[in-house]
Amino acid sequence: MNLRHKAFQPHLLLTGLLCSAALLSACQTSPFSRQPVPEPRYVPTIVLGDVQTLTIMPDRVACASALPMQCLLAKSSSDGPVFQIPYDGVDNFTPAIGTEYVISVRPQIDEAKKSLTGQWTLQNILSQRMVGTP
Repeated sequence: MNLRHKAFQPHLLLTGLLCSAALLSACQTSPFSRQPVPEPRYVPTIVLGDVQTLTIMPDRVACASALPMQCLLAKSSSDGPVFQIPYDGVDNFTPAIGTEYVISVRPQIDEAKKSLTGQWTLQNILSQRMVGTP
C-alpha cells in the first residue's frame, strides 16, 4: 500500500496544471472585454493655391518613388529646376508623349496641415508644341 501512494499519478499533475492556468488567467484582462474603438478617419479639406505656370517636358520618366510609375518632368520657369509630377498628378490633364506643354495650374493644399498634397488642378493649356525625338 505504501508503494501505491508513492507511485506517479498523472491525473494529479494534470489537475495541478489546470488549476494553475485557471488562477493565472483570472489575473489577466481579456483583450475582448472592451469594444475596440477605431481611430477617426482623416479626410483632408483640399483648397487650391495660387495659379502657377509650368512647362511640361515631352517625355515621361520612371518616378523616384516606392511604387513603379511614370512621371512628367516639369519646371516652373525657363531656368528653374526640373521636378517630377506623377503622370496622373494634374487633374483634367492628359499629356501626349512627344508634346511639350505650357500650362497654368493651381496646387492642391491640405488646409488643416497647411501642406501641399502633390496634386495639381489644371486651369488652362497655354501652349503646346510637338517635339521631335532624337
